[in-house]
This record gives sequence, structure tokens and C-alpha cells, in this order.
Amino acid sequence: MIRSIASLAIRQVVQTRAFVSRVPPVVPVLATQSARNFSIFVRPNNAVPALRNTIAGLPSNTCSMEPTASLRLLDALATTPVLQTQPNRTVIKFSMRKGKRKTVKAVIKRFKRLDWGGWIRTISGRHKKMWRKRGNRKRRLRQHVLVNGTQATLLDKMVTKYWKRPRYYINDPYTPYHTREEFVYTRRKPLQ
Repeated sequence: MIRSIASLAIRQVVQTRAFVSRVPPVVPVLATQSARNFSIFVRPNNAVPALRNTIAGLPSNTCSMEPTASLRLLDALATTPVLQTQPNRTVIKFSMRKGKRKTVKAVIKRFKRLDWGGWIRTISGRHKKMWRKRGNRKRRLRQHVLVNGTQATLLDKMVTKYWKRPRYYINDPYTPYHTREEFVYTRRKPLQ
């Protein structure tokens, strides 16, 4: 990725060289051995000074104050967008008018909150390629699984109080799972 960014920046400088006569030639900068070594670009600490000096072709203890084409390369590197951002599912929305918390609708569609605070979900891919799966695997795919504590806390933050209230339905298939008497913190009835 760094190589493609550097080559893009070099290409931009070479293209602008035809239009701007003040830009010094880029070839001597790339001819040095330190500028050709792209492994220098990846440094966890002091990355920017090393990168600036590597592009400029200067030793690490000197600093140039005049803007050259090689420093414009660094500006091009800094302004290129980072393309490898990971998708983020921890969306917590607020209303524009009053600033109140809003519910993330994807949580309501994909998960169900039990009365004791746990969240359940279905197993992904439970309807795909059923011809390939054996009987006991199909039975496991019909079941629901609990999310872990960290995910349950996150899901609680992503919904409002309205969705945390207990709901009572006629012939609810989840009725036996809404109580959890064997655990100390979720027990409703006192011990005998």
C-alpha cells in the first residue's frame, strides 16, 4: 500500500513538473539508496521525521526548511485517503432536534432481548445450502444462541428504554427463557 501511495505521489510530481518550472528534478532524490528502500517508510515511532528525511534524501539529523518537490511528495502522502478502514457496527445515534438517543434498527431486527437482560440471536447461514448439511447440524441451526456479556452491554447502549421493557405475548415461545433463576444477579424469587 505504501509503495502504491509513493508511486502515485511521484507520478503527480512528475506530471506537474511539465507545468511548473520551479520544481527541481525528482530523479536525483530517487537515485539515492535510502530513498529506494521502501521498508524505511514503515516505522512505528518517529515515522513522520524519518519519512520526511527519506523522501527528501537527507540524513536523519538534518532538516531542510525550503519547500522542495520531495516535501510535496510528503504532502501528497498525507492527503491521500486511507482505504483500509474496517466497518464499524457500534453505531449509537442521536436525534438532531433534541439530542436524544435513538435506537439502531438493525439491532431490533437481528437480536431479541430477554427479560433478565440477555440477548439472543440466530446462527448465521441457517438457511443456506441445507441440502449439504446433516440432520443434527440442521437441528443446531434452528436453535438460538446467547451473545456474550460485552456484546450484550453494547446492544443495551444501542437501544432505548422502550426496547428494554418486558413484553407479554399470548403463546410466547420465549416464555421459559425470560427468567433465569439459577443465576444470582438475575434471580427474581428468593432462595428457600
